[in-house]
Amino acid sequence: MKLNYEALRAVMIEFQEAPLNPDVHSVVQSTINKYGFDTDDILYAVKQAIDEGLLSGHTQQTVAKWPVMFVSDITPEGHKFLDSIIPETAWNKVKSELITNGIPMTIPTITRTIAKLFLDK
Repeated sequence: MKLNYEALRAVMIEFQEAPLNPDVHSVVQSTINKYGFDTDDILYAVKQAIDEGLLSGHTQQTVAKWPVMFVSDITPEGHKFLDSIIPETAWNKVKSELITNGIPMTIPTITRTIAKLFLDK
């Protein structure tokens, strides 16, 4: 499945507004309602955020299409990611930098570009 980076950004913003140990289903539903993304895009974004260390949590595979996901908090790496992409102008700058340099959009390349543009100064 292809990761929708706009959905990743949206769900990370929603997790930032949630309490510790949030109800993942509520955050997913809130993101869908607020931003209009497809459920699969949001669930996949949550899974990838956990796998890449942006969210502290784990998944538990079931017989259902999607695993059960547990999130306890945003990691320090997740906060750095968020702090640099919450403003729409910053997010657009990151995307533009990747496109201009022909760099594929992945979580690691976004994180490196954030560091290059905003944190290494």
